[in-house]
Amino acid sequence: MPTEAEAIAEAAEGPAFIGIFINVMLYGAMLTQTFFYYSTYKTDPRWMKIYVCVLFLADTVNTIFNCAWIYGVLINNFGNEEALGVGNWLFQTDQAMTGIISMQVQFFYAWRINRLTGNKLLVASVLIPSVVGGLSGIGTAIGVGILPQLAGLQRLTVVVSLWLAGSAIADVTIACVLTWHLKKQRTGFQFTDTMVTRMIQLIMSNGALTAVFAVSDLIAYLASTKGYHLIFNYSLAKLYGNSAMSSLNARALLKNANSTPSGQAEAHRMTGGRTPDIGSFVKSSAARPTQIVVNVETHELADVNGQDAKLRMEWQDRSTVSDAKGDMDVAV
Repeated sequence: MPTEAEAIAEAAEGPAFIGIFINVMLYGAMLTQTFFYYSTYKTDPRWMKIYVCVLFLADTVNTIFNCAWIYGVLINNFGNEEALGVGNWLFQTDQAMTGIISMQVQFFYAWRINRLTGNKLLVASVLIPSVVGGLSGIGTAIGVGILPQLAGLQRLTVVVSLWLAGSAIADVTIACVLTWHLKKQRTGFQFTDTMVTRMIQLIMSNGALTAVFAVSDLIAYLASTKGYHLIFNYSLAKLYGNSAMSSLNARALLKNANSTPSGQAEAHRMTGGRTPDIGSFVKSSAARPTQIVVNVETHELADVNGQDAKLRMEWQDRSTVSDAKGDMDVAV
């Protein structure tokens, strides 16, 4: 029979240790994605670079605090039964940081939806559950401060449910709205349709992953008095950060697709030779109508001689060169 201390450690610190281990692994992916972003998209607006920096710093602080908490419990307080099953201020930061990071990422997607659709109702359908979930995450951290025993988390059912359900609803809404909008942008061109399909797959995978973890966290929390939900809880913050970064870095897919001759021609026509953004790509592909260029060539026969013939030939040569340049400009 396990002792009381062993039972507490197995119920609380064990799942938390697994969740923090996953958190650290996902932080490695966040490091890679952040480095890739700053080395690839050097011409992005300054506000977007600041946004990525803030998101990365928030993920870094979250990882440091999580590691410090589990180290303090399992190493510094080894053999101290009173330290087991207790959430100090380091433990509280996880709920608050996860709520803040999820809001930060969901606000970014809401901005993208506003840029793509201009529909304020759709934007509000993302912002409202996002704010509810984020503030409830902060409220959960405050509740843990009032009830530091991890067993007391079961008394915070309402605020925890609002936190995780709000985040999951916002994630599902984002995925559905973006997928619905992108499906309407299919034009019949292979390049455009391939890019739309890739973006839909990326959006669905990111939204589904964060929503599944949030729902799994909620189900595990409601179904058991043990801390199994901490496995999903400690992973959420990094999943949100990686979701936003993978969305930003997905623009490299467009560059890779441009390697084919048909992709180069269509991408150059839609973006004017600039590095395409996902949002601007979809807008341009939907707004630009099909263009038909008709070249009419005329010939004139006339009896001329002497100096008049020479002047007419020179004029026709200049006109032909000018027409050729004009045709090239239209094609581009």
